[in-house]
Amino acid sequence: MPKFHGISPQPATQKAAERFENEVMIRKNNRFLVSTVYLDMEVTRWAVAIAYNPSRNPGLHGHEHLLEVRYSYEPDSGHQIIMFRSDPYENTPLPCKRLFVPDSFAQYVLEYERKLLDHPV
Repeated sequence: MPKFHGISPQPATQKAAERFENEVMIRKNNRFLVSTVYLDMEVTRWAVAIAYNPSRNPGLHGHEHLLEVRYSYEPDSGHQIIMFRSDPYENTPLPCKRLFVPDSFAQYVLEYERKLLDHPV
């Protein structure tokens, strides 16, 4: 179930986050990973984080978040989204049009991540 902080998302955004979690599963190091979506919208910074975890419970000493992806955007400053991926550790700037509403940012990011993973909408 998606986690929302600082936002009461529109129904379309909430549905997009739920669909992403239900439909997107990736394979990494011979394991299937399922996604959890976090929307964190503050006044000065918007962020969408996606944590990819093992599809079955790893137990007490298991690994958490084998892959983390975070997209952040500062609505006051401009036209780029910063994407962080934990494997490999890198920040990548993504040019984009100016976004005025947190919901449009969240929907854009979820669609972008789907395309990146070859999971069509």
